[in-house]
Amino acid sequence: MIHSINKSIIYRFIRFSIVGVINTLLDLAVLNLLIYIFSVTNPIIFSVCKGISFSIAVVNSYFMNKYFTFAKKQTSRRDFYVFVLISIIGLLINIAISGISFYILGLYPEIFSIYIIATISAIIGSMFTMITNYLSYSYFIFK
Repeated sequence: MIHSINKSIIYRFIRFSIVGVINTLLDLAVLNLLIYIFSVTNPIIFSVCKGISFSIAVVNSYFMNKYFTFAKKQTSRRDFYVFVLISIIGLLINIAISGISFYILGLYPEIFSIYIIATISAIIGSMFTMITNYLSYSYFIFK
């Protein structure tokens, strides 16, 4: 029994990780598109673009996690609102970590292009929120 529970948790975390990779790629694609369109070099404008790209990825994340990761066909409005609340907290953490990383890496423009700086910064921010989001989604929404 314990072995099957652990196996189930492992498979669910693998599915969550796959969804996370897809959402990270979506986030990065939108972020780099916005950086290209608006010629972003300012950390504050970067943070706004990061907020937009992250928000788009979060909407995609809800549906992918609902149907693929946790296979929960029915959710309540409360579940959706809690998902949004957890995602907003994740957004704030993600933007803060990404913005700080963008600022620090931006101190060395001769080493990295703006797109590399933005991508590395976004990945660092995403890594900080992945485990927190998984645990929060598992215990508060898709239980």
